[in-house]
Amino acid sequence: MVDIAVVRTANSIIYDPRVRKIVASLSKKYSIVTLGWDRDGISQEKINNYPVKLELFKLKTSVWKPSMIRIIIRLLIFFPQFWIWVFLKLLVYRPDVIHACDLDSVLPCFIYKVLFRKRLVFDVFDRYAITFIPKKFKMLYAITNFIEELISKYSDALIVANGEKVLMSFKKTPRHCQIILNCPYDEFANLSHIPKKNELFTITFTGHVRTHRGLELLIADIANMRDVQLVITGRQENPSLFSELQGIPNVKYHGLVDDIELLELQASSGAMVAFYDPEFFANNMPLPNKLFEAMMCSVPIITNVAQEIVKETGCGIFVEYNKDKIKEAIVTLRDNPELQKRLGNNGRESFLKKYNWDVMEQRLYKIYENLLG
Repeated sequence: MVDIAVVRTANSIIYDPRVRKIVASLSKKYSIVTLGWDRDGISQEKINNYPVKLELFKLKTSVWKPSMIRIIIRLLIFFPQFWIWVFLKLLVYRPDVIHACDLDSVLPCFIYKVLFRKRLVFDVFDRYAITFIPKKFKMLYAITNFIEELISKYSDALIVANGEKVLMSFKKTPRHCQIILNCPYDEFANLSHIPKKNELFTITFTGHVRTHRGLELLIADIANMRDVQLVITGRQENPSLFSELQGIPNVKYHGLVDDIELLELQASSGAMVAFYDPEFFANNMPLPNKLFEAMMCSVPIITNVAQEIVKETGCGIFVEYNKDKIKEAIVTLRDNPELQKRLGNNGRESFLKKYNWDVMEQRLYKIYENLLG
């Protein structure tokens, strides 16, 4: 038996920074097992180096793409296999609390809770229907949203990652609710040396090469700008977009990088960016990791999300999702080093006071102290 089982389907759980922080924090006080889905063929070495005991359902699948055929295949063929595997593992470990991350993990956890009168923490990284199911699939969208609302109502605790607006989007919530933002630990303070700023004004895009995240707008801007370089990290998820950026001299693609290299790229940049196409994210605008990572690294951010936090902290420039407005913000920071420094320092100060994982960890403990004592 264990105190807590953390369950996550995301591809792949071993690389999910939020889950790693959650299990590392909880393992300081409780016995933990983590159940996940290995869709990539993770090496045994990485499994052995995970912070807590990690069990993986091994079935390779493609990266999620929101088409009706793919959704149906996943719902009818892949997910049921994973859910059965999770339920059987829960019977083996008999946890007192199941920490289910997002709707695609929660069904077997909810059944286990009801059958054995255990406790369920429903951790909503993203509102599932809003984020992953196009509204043109009206029936599937409505059913998915109804199930998510129902499970949130009858869970023992609800956690949301994307702030007050997402929490308020639930019609009914359990007694225990908490906002736990996806803030990082202060890794910047642990660097052996602080990277120097690049001679060129460098914009760092630390997301995957995919559409609807502003990369198309950035490429169009950067191609015709002097003394500016765009650095990109992450997987190649859109071949046509990737081929488009390959032909631009002042765009540098690093691919997937380890945590230290990523941190050094961020810390040496003049600005970071986080963009989300409002046509696709209008009802579920996220609070992205890179917002808090920029604050940690004393680097200003240019973004079209989290307007309240950007305004409150003075950590960057809020813009519309518009090529010209983004270019204007880049030029403003490029030509004003003092503004870069001031916005970066503002972000760092706010990170140390409020937007770091140590603060979020205490909120997590409060939930579990209420449930387990």
